[in-house]
Amino acid sequence: MNNDGWKAAAFDRAGYNGIREEHIEAVADELAATGLTTITRDDFDRACLRCGIDGSNFKQSDLDRLKELLNK
Repeated sequence: MNNDGWKAAAFDRAGYNGIREEHIEAVADELAATGLTTITRDDFDRACLRCGIDGSNFKQSDLDRLKELLNK
């Protein structure tokens, strides 16, 4: 019996299967909690790391959505 389902779940949580709204919201919440008004690439990368999300999987449309959430 193969019990590798956890691997697929880990890939999904990290965004390797595509960035979804829940990934974007998690990173937005993490960035908002920092209180920063200007976000650098390093800030973004640290927030992704803290969320367990691979930031390199974000497409421009994902980043646009992230910006929209942060500017509410």
